[in-house]
Amino acid sequence: MQGLKEFILQDAYIKKIQHCGAGLRIFLVGGTVRDILLGLNPTDYDFAVSGSGVSFARRIAQKLKGAFVLLSSKDDEARVVVNGVIFDFIGIGDGYIEDDLLRRDFTINAMAIDLKTHKFFDPCKGFKDLKRGILRVPGPRNLIDDPLRVLRGFRFSVELGFRLDKTFYKQVPEVNLSDVAPERIGFEIVKIMSAAKTFDTILKMNQLGIFRKLFPEARKLIDDFELWDHSLNTYQAIEFLMSGGFFTELKPQFSEYFSKPRKKALVKLAGLFHDVAKPDTFLLKDGEIHFYGHDSIGARVVEEMLNRRLRLSRDDIATVKRLVKEHMRLHLLATAPELTDRAIRRFFRDLGEDWLGAMMIAWADGYATGGRIKHLKEAFTRMIELKKADEAKPKIKPLVNGYDLIDLGMTPGPKFKIILQELFDLQLEGKLESKEQALKIAIKLNEEISKET
Repeated sequence: MQGLKEFILQDAYIKKIQHCGAGLRIFLVGGTVRDILLGLNPTDYDFAVSGSGVSFARRIAQKLKGAFVLLSSKDDEARVVVNGVIFDFIGIGDGYIEDDLLRRDFTINAMAIDLKTHKFFDPCKGFKDLKRGILRVPGPRNLIDDPLRVLRGFRFSVELGFRLDKTFYKQVPEVNLSDVAPERIGFEIVKIMSAAKTFDTILKMNQLGIFRKLFPEARKLIDDFELWDHSLNTYQAIEFLMSGGFFTELKPQFSEYFSKPRKKALVKLAGLFHDVAKPDTFLLKDGEIHFYGHDSIGARVVEEMLNRRLRLSRDDIATVKRLVKEHMRLHLLATAPELTDRAIRRFFRDLGEDWLGAMMIAWADGYATGGRIKHLKEAFTRMIELKKADEAKPKIKPLVNGYDLIDLGMTPGPKFKIILQELFDLQLEGKLESKEQALKIAIKLNEEISKET
């Protein structure tokens, strides 16, 4: 406990909180205490205060010139943000701190220390559980009363490497996750999938029926044993690839791509639900099974599902949608009679920064389908070599732009993109020698497109 006391005595923010709360009993609680005891630097501060938590938070916001956020009038909770640092306050009125701690999610988050007397409170033996690496629920209804705690439990498990104990699993079947706000569910799911080793946790969540509850749009997939087993195996393969088991020469690109917040979680989500439309596109024709359009239809299903069920941002949803929509593209390129430079360049251009995520999903998908990755390995090697060769060349300026097409009398519209892209592809392939030649081809392309429409 010495480290906890030293933190209180030395931390500048805590000194300011104490100064503002003269005459009040203020406790450092929850995850902040847990992290300090684990030897971690807390990323935010949790406080319980006698009297009103909301009123005290307003006072802190005014004194520290921070932003005030009301979290819950009913529970007397508020947040103050100062220079990006988060301070959460809950009021306990005239009650005892022990009563507040007994209502918390897990025993390791049910510890507190009085800022003035330094008395340590641990009514649920959370410190013992912390040392043993166990996530235990303090009471028989703690999860039922706040269903989001189920997902928080899985998140703590993957983030801290702790084991969920039987008190947790006993309550899960009675929990109603449909009452939880989608954005809060989305936050926890992304946090879970952002961790490095989550496959065992994903399996446990699946066994408890959590994915079936969270994603009604995917129930046909989940209820199809073979398809869902393949999806789970794809997820597992993606995690293996993320651990460094994929094209070691791409390490710099890996570091850059996955340095972006949430990217690991988004790729895993796309991998888990890449076949979400297969049950609805199943077709038996001439003795062969087909799933025509399951990639594009699945992309639309995923878009709606992630918006309704997780409230992810527009950019996050667009990333997952793109990866699902394009998950067959690499298989088709790799098995085509000829893999052309133009097709390769268009893949990288269309996928943007997510080309790496698309490659990982295709590889994992093939691996989860009887280890069918030989064709992908050969194609990926060729594609990466061309990409590196193109990047090593001086940047090529297009011979023709949109203004040139307008000067030719064309009306701006979707066809501009088609014409300009075709001209630039020809330029990259060394088939255009001058702007004049490019303009002549542009006129022909415009005529062809006009006839088709």
